Amino acid sequence: LAQGLRCPPFPSRAQHGRTAARSAPAVASPSSMVDFVLPPLSSSGDGWGPPQGGPDKTPLGICDFVEHLEKFPLTRIGRICDFTTSGLRYQAERSSKGKGKDKGKGKGPVQPLQPGKDDEGFSLVDSRPLPGKSSGRGRGGGKSKGKGKGIAVNYQEGILGQKQKPFFQANQPQKGKSKGKGRQGRGVPSFKEWSVQTKTEWEMKREIMLSSLSKLQLDAKDVKTQDMMWCGKLHTYNRVYDRVTVKTERPMRRFEDLNFFNVTTSDDPELPEMLQEDDTASVIATDHVLACLVAAARSVYSWDIVVTKISNKLIFDKRDGSTVDFLSVNETAQEPPNNDDKDNMNSPIKLSQEASCINQNFSQMVLDYEAGADDMERPNPFEDEDAGCVASGAYRYRKFTLPGNPKETSDFKREPVSMIVRTEVNCKMPDAKGDKGLVFVKALNEYDPKLKDSWRMHLESQRGACLATELKNNAFKLGRWTAQAILAGCDTMKIGYVSRQQPTDPWSHTVLGVQTHLTDGFAEQIGLTRNNMFGILRTIIDLIMEWDDGKYLLLKDPTKSVMRIYELPWDAFAEEEEEDNDDDEEDGQELDEDGNVAPSQPA
Repeated sequence: LAQGLRCPPFPSRAQHGRTAARSAPAVASPSSMVDFVLPPLSSSGDGWGPPQGGPDKTPLGICDFVEHLEKFPLTRIGRICDFTTSGLRYQAERSSKGKGKDKGKGKGPVQPLQPGKDDEGFSLVDSRPLPGKSSGRGRGGGKSKGKGKGIAVNYQEGILGQKQKPFFQANQPQKGKSKGKGRQGRGVPSFKEWSVQTKTEWEMKREIMLSSLSKLQLDAKDVKTQDMMWCGKLHTYNRVYDRVTVKTERPMRRFEDLNFFNVTTSDDPELPEMLQEDDTASVIATDHVLACLVAAARSVYSWDIVVTKISNKLIFDKRDGSTVDFLSVNETAQEPPNNDDKDNMNSPIKLSQEASCINQNFSQMVLDYEAGADDMERPNPFEDEDAGCVASGAYRYRKFTLPGNPKETSDFKREPVSMIVRTEVNCKMPDAKGDKGLVFVKALNEYDPKLKDSWRMHLESQRGACLATELKNNAFKLGRWTAQAILAGCDTMKIGYVSRQQPTDPWSHTVLGVQTHLTDGFAEQIGLTRNNMFGILRTIIDLIMEWDDGKYLLLKDPTKSVMRIYELPWDAFAEEEEEDNDDDEEDGQELDEDGNVAPSQPA
């Protein structure tokens, strides 16, 4: 064996040559090697499938092995890659042997395979049992059970939306504890409707990401303000309401005999005249409209503003009955109001109307009528002798001059811009002197008190926590109020906490308390600065001033944090105005017993 494994010595070069010469004739010919013959391939011509001549004329080959599966050890060939079936078979085998992670946890049996059916290996995901491991506590810290179809958790809809978009969802029961601290009911629908239905002929001029508005800055110290006119009358705030507590709550008074006005810019009898008479003024608007632009980044629902440009003059308007007229309720909450039934008293539309009425009544309730009122230099511009009494309050027309940026290339952007704004002042403090002591009065309302968040339980002991919750749930509404107070020059904000006397009665309310905030301090608390506020307004003005004369629509997208600007035809929204005028004319006409217009009587 050792001799057999011993390697021979290497031959010399000459010997190697002679050895090669002698061994050359011993090389085997190709014909003597093992023959490898490719099987015949049958061709079907230009198309797919079996050959056209049939198996008699065309020899069978690789392409025809499907017809002769009995020659192959394959039970069936149904799919190219059947991972689902293989995975279920492997899981079934391990479960039958008592192995795997599901051992001893009471898991349901895996569905057996049913060969020969199209739905083999597929099963409904939600029909399988949920994991047995507990998943922690939910938002409420308890064992809240999910409901059948679920409440709209990610609900986002305009307060006065248009046609509701259909949403279909299977009735899938959800059992067990809520998982983690995330949103509950991720599969439930979210209602997102537009305040205005856009048309194809409207050209989109610009799309603005609302998150970028916080980066706009303008030095507020360089902004100059000037009072143009005071209208209406101003009462004194009644300090008694500062001492109201939950134990000494006061029922909400109703002022149904008073008229409240929220007239748009173009219908104001004073603003258009000021724009024509003052050559330095370029913009007119109301505090309601500008406050929406300032707090736009905090909004969720859809809203819109109409801007008209004529001869380098801008008019910021709102449509009659638009979302700007109403106050949203829990718009930015994690669980906003549900809109399954729009006629329900807790639907967004009903809640917005309820909140608007509460704020109107609360602004008149906290006044001290025994102290008398100070009449302004002009009466209320919207007062009509035949229409009854108007609500107490003063309109303060102010002129803001926003400085320009000397680094800009455009002449308009380098020059200062002056805008005249109609603002509202609700009342004044008893010790007010001049412009100091003006008060802006608003109210937050509670419609569905919960045990953990009820104002009656926590308002006295946890005032800061109640305010923080409202800042989270009503960020857009509180941002609007703060911007309005800054524009009006009110250095004090009175915010009331109003709750329903009964959760099922949306008409009877009670005042649980009133909190006093300095406007500048409250603005800093919610992250609203004057520099950012005037920076947003100046940027929007400069943007629209670059375009041609026309009508433009600023529309908030309800599905994302985006604001789009569309160019409208001049007659846009004219049909709504004509319908309103026709309704007013019908109201002024006399009707007979049948409801028809009575003919005019001869003089």
